[in-house]
Amino acid sequence: MKKKVALLTPIILIVFALVFSPAIAKADHVIKGKKHTDAFNMMGQSQPEKDEDTTTWLGKDKMKQDVGEITNLIRIDKSKMYIINHTDKTYSEMDLPFNLEQMLPPEAKQMLDAMDISSSITDTGETKTINNWNCKKYFVEISVSMMGMGMPIKMDIWTSKDLGVDLNDYKELYTKTLAANPMFKDFIQDFEKMDGYPVLTEFSMDMMGTAQKYTEQVVSVEKMGAPAGTYDLPEGYTKTAYNPMEQRR
Repeated sequence: MKKKVALLTPIILIVFALVFSPAIAKADHVIKGKKHTDAFNMMGQSQPEKDEDTTTWLGKDKMKQDVGEITNLIRIDKSKMYIINHTDKTYSEMDLPFNLEQMLPPEAKQMLDAMDISSSITDTGETKTINNWNCKKYFVEISVSMMGMGMPIKMDIWTSKDLGVDLNDYKELYTKTLAANPMFKDFIQDFEKMDGYPVLTEFSMDMMGTAQKYTEQVVSVEKMGAPAGTYDLPEGYTKTAYNPMEQRR
């Protein structure tokens, strides 16, 4: 059972990566950030701490996010999402709306059906300035349990309306994405309650007594034209089947 739950971890992280990453804007923006993942040990394997730069391009119906050797590319105009691995020069392709349930192997689908999920969001009333942006804090708590085994997820999310990103487009895109995923059917209404764009996210997930944590923060936003080919698949890469059990981020 512990091994099965551990295999599901990448799926959860992939979805959170999508939810709390920059979204669609009506004009191109480039958003740069920093991500720090704490070291952790699980099932006899150690993962060292990691620091990464993130770069996200936002255009009309397009979004490209680079984190390390992985690129998430969303093309709403094509109803497609791509995950690109620059290390082995491959990419996988998914239809939008993103329906994770259809992509899972039978064993993982049974696990998903057996999971009990609930979520809550609290406007803490706290405010502070981050990089000259006026921010407010939300506390998000998601309870995931299966056969008596709990996997609590907690997030402190600081949002701002000062970045110039179109928040209506942002929410419209990701509520549609979340609606196709039964794991987060109860989270959609909570997500819509957040006012602003996530500037700082502090994520913590406890699984089998092991805490997995990361912090991601926006450091700059600039409005500019995207270079030609920014939102295109790289040439010479090989298409592979999407494997949700792989750690993508």
